[in-house]
Amino acid sequence: MQTEGDSDLFVQRVSWNPGVPACSGLTPSSGWHMHPGPSFINVTEGSVTVYRGDDPACTPHVFTAGTANNSFMEIAGVVHIVRNETDAPAKTIAVQLIPKGADRRQDAPDPGNCHFPSP
Repeated sequence: MQTEGDSDLFVQRVSWNPGVPACSGLTPSSGWHMHPGPSFINVTEGSVTVYRGDDPACTPHVFTAGTANNSFMEIAGVVHIVRNETDAPAKTIAVQLIPKGADRRQDAPDPGNCHFPSP
């Protein structure tokens, strides 16, 4: 991957607690956010579900450890949310490449296509 100018590289492990019944509205999530550079995520335990703010259908994209569908990329500047919608723990490892000195994560308002509670 080629970048313009200096970059910072972050590696982050995230543990996602099991969700709770959907009727409670308390499922653990990342909240709506974006990154100033690409993020490469590998699910190492359990499953997470990703929704994109630019998808009017609010399509769930499920990624599960130990399967062919265990990793995904978050595109720079695209608002998204990651949720654990299961009753089991989930873990991910994210590798993020961002412009030097930039904030790694930028919170974003609910884009209006999917309505989830704040984490």
